[in-house]
Amino acid sequence: MRTKFFLYTLCTMLYACGVGYAQQGAVGDVRSSFYRANLLYEQGSYDEAIKQYSSILESGLESGNLYYNLGNCYFKKGESGRALLNYEKALRLITLDKDLESNYEYACSLIKGQAVISKNSLPLRVLNNLFEKFTIDGLTVLLSAFYMLFLVSILISLLFRPLKKHALILAVFMGLSFIVGFIGLRRKIALLNKEAIVTLEQADAKFEPMDKATTHFTLYEGMKVEVISSKDNWHKVRRQDNKSGWIEDSAIAIF
Repeated sequence: MRTKFFLYTLCTMLYACGVGYAQQGAVGDVRSSFYRANLLYEQGSYDEAIKQYSSILESGLESGNLYYNLGNCYFKKGESGRALLNYEKALRLITLDKDLESNYEYACSLIKGQAVISKNSLPLRVLNNLFEKFTIDGLTVLLSAFYMLFLVSILISLLFRPLKKHALILAVFMGLSFIVGFIGLRRKIALLNKEAIVTLEQADAKFEPMDKATTHFTLYEGMKVEVISSKDNWHKVRRQDNKSGWIEDSAIAIF
């Protein structure tokens, strides 16, 4: 269970927003709920711990460590789909956490029928691997650095003739890095609320959005899919091998 990191994040968010005295009681309530949830987890009362963690999220506060703790609760309950859902949310906020990465990989290894080979193009796979360790905020900061270095390089090439050649090479490199990074950032943003985790033990993806339609393929609890369209209480999802089919809303959780 994570305590210190969550409280640090909480305090940082509150001070950054200029929290007044009237709100300090609410801060105390959140801190109390977090400690209570940790204690319930240690006692094996996972349902109650989930309620406490969820109440913090409902108050409008979130952090990678909070989602990590919540994921651990669901994993202990044997709900691997819900566990992976929260691990995925945590990974968007704390991508370099070794404990989270270890728990995530172990939970993924338990998914039934997971031998689905990705059929994404090589450039897309390279792009995903290149930026998977960056959060959206982290990648935004990196792009800002690339852009500033590009401008500085151009300025140096104009003001210092002996350094012009090297400055232009650096400018080209920074410019290309910015373009590639921008493409990666756009993809990360485009996937927000477009990815989903299967939360049922087994779910059939149909050729059409209706119960009587023919089953195209089967999805299992914990599998991650991309939501490409929706109709009524059905979602058209795409698997890693690019197969797509319609699945009921109750079978997945979108994040």
